[in-house]
Amino acid sequence: MTKEFEGKKLLVLGGFTLACEIVKHAQRMGAYVIVADYNDKVPANGLADKFVTISATDVDAIVDFCRKEGVDGVTTGFVDILQQPCYDICKQLGLPYYVTPKMLSVSTNKIDFKETCNQYGVPVPQTYVVGNQISDEVYGKINYPVFVKPLDSSGSRGAGVCYNKEELDKQFAEALSFSATQNAMIEDYITGRDFILNLIAQDGEFRVISMFDRYVCKDRGSAINYSNIGMAPSKALDFYLEEINDKVVNMFKSLGFTDGLYFLQGYSNGNKITFFEMGCRLGGSYYNLENKCIQCDPIDMTVRYAFTGKMSNDFSAYKYDVAKYDKIALTVNYLLKGKEETIAKIKGIEEIKQMKSFVECEQRQFEGDHYKNERIVDRPVFSVYLVVDNMEEARKDITYMNSVFEVYNPEGKSLLTEKYDPYQL
Repeated sequence: MTKEFEGKKLLVLGGFTLACEIVKHAQRMGAYVIVADYNDKVPANGLADKFVTISATDVDAIVDFCRKEGVDGVTTGFVDILQQPCYDICKQLGLPYYVTPKMLSVSTNKIDFKETCNQYGVPVPQTYVVGNQISDEVYGKINYPVFVKPLDSSGSRGAGVCYNKEELDKQFAEALSFSATQNAMIEDYITGRDFILNLIAQDGEFRVISMFDRYVCKDRGSAINYSNIGMAPSKALDFYLEEINDKVVNMFKSLGFTDGLYFLQGYSNGNKITFFEMGCRLGGSYYNLENKCIQCDPIDMTVRYAFTGKMSNDFSAYKYDVAKYDKIALTVNYLLKGKEETIAKIKGIEEIKQMKSFVECEQRQFEGDHYKNERIVDRPVFSVYLVVDNMEEARKDITYMNSVFEVYNPEGKSLLTEKYDPYQL
């Protein structure tokens, strides 16, 4: 990798685990990297060239620091809450950041997202309630099952499916508790295969770079952050490209979106796709696999845009059908169970790293860690990224990983939730 940004200073907002990938990549590109976070115990402290203890949401303090430090670019990734501060900081400093106010609105306000999609013919579920209470009239109209979620939250927190009035009342109260504005939504519960669609844009031209189907074990709820298995290309990719992609791209272009990273999440069911959410940031699961399969690196694009205002040096290389990988990309997440536990032993990581299909892994919990499952949906301990030639290899490799990877408490009992059976893929 060339040191094309040597002598340039990049400020990264937030020092969480995934932000380390931005830090390391920018350093490989020659940049001097500064991380800002209110917490000096974050993983990126010690990895960055400089760490400053300022809250990533304190716009005025960050702007003042950047001016004094001579910062050439500011960026963030993976976390919705940091996008508005990043936009405000870059605007005050006159630095490039692809996010616009409208992008922020449709990616964080679920009503704006649904109304915008309806305007452009992009399919979304029917809505029954937006607010802080359910009227008797609405109770009479609801056809169960329905899905409840906070109006202004992310990461599936406070969201869930309801099959009767008792479940609805309980979930609605839970959703309100996760909403900063104390508002929630009730909408039709859509079924099918959960998927995440990733796109990039430069100068008003859009490309689909991946579409991952998300598989979960039977005992898990409908509102989840982490699938047990993610697999691309999606079984619904051809249908999406033929029937819906033009509508999505037209919507983005009509709203004035010209550059950036985008994802849409939804469900596919035969010849039907329904979207329920979008974002305009780096996602946490697929960038390694996109890079491996099509040499498209979203983290590189994030860093590059912060300095140059361009996502790629050669955007014309990416076509609309670029997401039709000639191999199978997989992400496998192992999740922890128990309300409060201590991790005594983790085994199998080194064996997994020796696999031929191994691309990358992310360890999120370590031996000696004590964890609590409180108001979060799920807790991953280890994520693995693989690329294989066919489904036979995929099933074989997942079976092997399931056999060697384990996490134990001090009593020698497993702390893992059910492992996904690859023969159900």
